[in-house]
Amino acid sequence: MNGETPVTRSIDILAPIFATPSCGPPNREPQTGVFLFFGLSYFYPMNELLDLHSNQWKLIILPRKYRTRLLIAIAQLAEHSPLKVLDCGRQYDSSIVARAARGREEIMDRIQIQRAFICYEVVKLLERTPTGHAPTIVLDLLSTFYDENVQIGMRQFLLQSALLHIQRLSYKFGVFVSIDFPPNTSNELSLFEQVRSAASQVLAYETPADASQQLRLF
Repeated sequence: MNGETPVTRSIDILAPIFATPSCGPPNREPQTGVFLFFGLSYFYPMNELLDLHSNQWKLIILPRKYRTRLLIAIAQLAEHSPLKVLDCGRQYDSSIVARAARGREEIMDRIQIQRAFICYEVVKLLERTPTGHAPTIVLDLLSTFYDENVQIGMRQFLLQSALLHIQRLSYKFGVFVSIDFPPNTSNELSLFEQVRSAASQVLAYETPADASQQLRLF
């Protein structure tokens, strides 16, 4: 994004979404920003990992099987702020979010959800999204860009356009983007790296058992 290599951290997928104050480390000073370290004796909830700041966007590399954690965090964030959710990979499940919101319609009404089903639509969706109204969460950004029916050069071009719009949207409220680990092919890895290198900060969300397989990506 700004010529610097983004910082990548691994965080433990086993950490619970809902944490109580007693879960925090003793005598820890209050902090802002994303909490990256999960210790053995305390955890931070996913909604703190989604803490957003203006003029930067954060990337989480999250296997799709853990999407429920992210959707619960979206419901938690909507308790305090309107949200724009751009679903690029059929990841948003309103029933999960509604359960996490305990059926409160005022929370669900704060979430503006829009969907894209092909990579061209992703770019159009980002292009049409205005800045300055609410934080933006982009779910499974790369899903449609793995479509081999579209030439890789076109996919790379469209993805670069998408990343420029994500940077634009981050100007006031910040943006949070999720992607999955890519298939082990050169084209998909190049798209993955294109996104990873553009992010302000990168979180690799994985189980300890997955670490040895995923570290080769970084």
